[in-house]
Amino acid sequence: MSIHTLDTFKELLLEGLCDSDVLPKALQLVNAHCGADTAQLISVSDATFILDSAVEGTLDRHLFENEQDYLAVNPRTRILASREIGRIVRDHEVADEDTVATNAAYQELLIPAGVGQFAGTVLASNDSTVVALAIARPRADGPFSDDAISRFADLVRVAIPVTDLAGRIVSRQESSLLDMFGSQASVAILHKSGTIIRQSDQFEKLLAAGVIRTDGLGRLDLLSDESNRNLALTLRGKSNAIGGRFSFARLRPECTYICSVSPVPPVGHFGARSGHAVLFIDKLTSVKSLDRNLLRQTYSLTAAECDVCERLYAGQTVAEIATARAVATSTVKTLLKSIMLKMAVNRQAEIVIKSSRFAFDSGMSVPVQTSASDKLYG
Repeated sequence: MSIHTLDTFKELLLEGLCDSDVLPKALQLVNAHCGADTAQLISVSDATFILDSAVEGTLDRHLFENEQDYLAVNPRTRILASREIGRIVRDHEVADEDTVATNAAYQELLIPAGVGQFAGTVLASNDSTVVALAIARPRADGPFSDDAISRFADLVRVAIPVTDLAGRIVSRQESSLLDMFGSQASVAILHKSGTIIRQSDQFEKLLAAGVIRTDGLGRLDLLSDESNRNLALTLRGKSNAIGGRFSFARLRPECTYICSVSPVPPVGHFGARSGHAVLFIDKLTSVKSLDRNLLRQTYSLTAAECDVCERLYAGQTVAEIATARAVATSTVKTLLKSIMLKMAVNRQAEIVIKSSRFAFDSGMSVPVQTSASDKLYG
């Protein structure tokens, strides 16, 4: 394989790990140079729960969208469990010929492809996640040749450091997102399945105190069926639109918490089908309100724009804000566009995230900032 091909693959893979629209090109290159029908990149949690998955080539869309249903009986669990980075595992190493010929789950190692010949390897692993790359072809075509495996090995050698670099970039993005809420915030980034991707120190304290917990798959458990249903609804949202607020209580009336869920731009998303959300938990008794002076001075907002920010932060919808302000929804949308422009964001959720920097306990005296606020909060 030429140096040019390796360099092209390296560039496409790095960009694709951060932008799902580019990844198919990288997987197409894998197929072309390895003589494969299908290539798949997958990220699986420590509990073998699929976080992200992208496939290119022979594809059954229904199987792809439901492949996690097959994971428990699929040989992929045995491959990923080894976590030996860079070692290429082939079909005959994990099953005998009878299994290959008769076990449908085995023949769907790359579930969407419905195939029976494969080669795959782990590109990266840490305490919670394994990232793997595999190629596959129909069983009738026979196993991959040594030359094809050699070509795949060349790509793997390039992919390992690229995957590590992408992981560090994503980790920094996640940390920066959590930092925006401040050191005292109980906040976490969740996959739409409820799996916790990253959490703040304060969120970790809620887990340690038993206010909330995680199940065996690393998914958030709010310790009641009703609360968990509410969480699932906000993560799934109406028409797959993530977001919402609800409350849950613990034993004593004073231990009531507000749970707010907002969508965020994908973080480490390469499957073109998963979503991420910011989940913020706060005690109901700790009522917070936005400091209009800081908000106005930092972003040069008008009084009307500050009011919209406050209402958006409080969880009101565009329709609710319009009703409360006795204006048309189009007027509120115009104000939101102006706010987004001044805050340099593209989503309503990002307005809430940036506004949260200016949220303080009600009644707290906060000194009015001068131009220095631009340095502190800009």
